[in-house]
Amino acid sequence: MSVEFRGMDGILKELEKKCGPRKLNQITNQALKKASEVVKEDMVQAFGAFADTGASQGEIVVSLPRTIQGVKQVKLGWNGPKGRWRIIHLNENGYTKTGRRITPRGMGTIRKTVASANQKFLDTAQDELRRFL
Repeated sequence: MSVEFRGMDGILKELEKKCGPRKLNQITNQALKKASEVVKEDMVQAFGAFADTGASQGEIVVSLPRTIQGVKQVKLGWNGPKGRWRIIHLNENGYTKTGRRITPRGMGTIRKTVASANQKFLDTAQDELRRFL
C-alpha cells in the first residue's frame, strides 16, 4: 500500500533551497524512519489483540528508506528466528483447508492498521520535515 504526500512540495522545495539536495535526502530519510516507527507501533498494538505467543509482534521490522524509481519507500515486514513471515499472508487473507474457508481472528489486520495509520504517518513525516525549516 502506498502513501502520497500532498502539499509537501512546498516544504521540500524550501528545505532544498535552505539545505541543498544532499542534506534534504538525509532529512527525508529521517522523517520516513520516524513516521514508519509510528506505523510499526500501531501494527504491534493491532497484532496484540489476537496474539498467542507474541512471535508475530516481535518480528515486525521496518526497512531503511530507499529510493526506487525516483520514489522514496519504506517497507514494513516480518523477519526473525521464528519465520512468521511465512504465515502472515495466511492470517491476513484467510485460507482453505479441506474444502472449508478458514478466516483467522486477525484476518485483514494489516490492511486495517495501514489504512488507519495513514494520516498519522503523513502528520509525523510533515512535522519532522517542518522541524528543519
